Amino acid sequence: MPHLTNPVPLARTAKPRLPGGRERRLEDGEENRLLDAASPGLRLVIRFASATAMRRGEIASLRWKYVDLKQRSAHLPTTKNRTARTVPLSREAIAVLESIPRRLDGTVFGMTENTITHAMFLACRAASVKGLTFHDLRHEAISRLFENTDLDAMEIARISGHKTLSMLSQYTHLRAHRLADRLDGAPRIG
Repeated sequence: MPHLTNPVPLARTAKPRLPGGRERRLEDGEENRLLDAASPGLRLVIRFASATAMRRGEIASLRWKYVDLKQRSAHLPTTKNRTARTVPLSREAIAVLESIPRRLDGTVFGMTENTITHAMFLACRAASVKGLTFHDLRHEAISRLFENTDLDAMEIARISGHKTLSMLSQYTHLRAHRLADRLDGAPRIG
């Protein structure tokens, strides 16, 4: 109906753009400095997060009853997107879990989300690692899955819990020099 006009003038203007997502990845030496500066409990959490791409809340709420070391998996009955998932565990993730004594309360790491955040802040400050948050480890882990394995995007989305490849791509920050190596025939694994 061309004779009708929109009574709201702002409806004809462009919508404001959402801010871009974070692209922070660990730089050379930062991971070792961070692990050296972290408390023993946080050190395990960082290693586990880097090996699994799990969210802070998923790690904080992980309970031993959902961990199957024989099947190399951890079941997450509650996730951010309200969809349960089972995360496969790499050798590194299994090594972390096998090094942790069982707690009476059934939690794996015995840390709350806030405790993890605060401990991460202190470790970053002590290690002189600027601008890194715990959630950036999820970006790092997902990017490493693309760079260092032959898993395809659907498999990585299954691990990370992303429902769309579009959302997965926002967590993937491939390093240009790694892509240049691939252009020259280097294998993905390495």
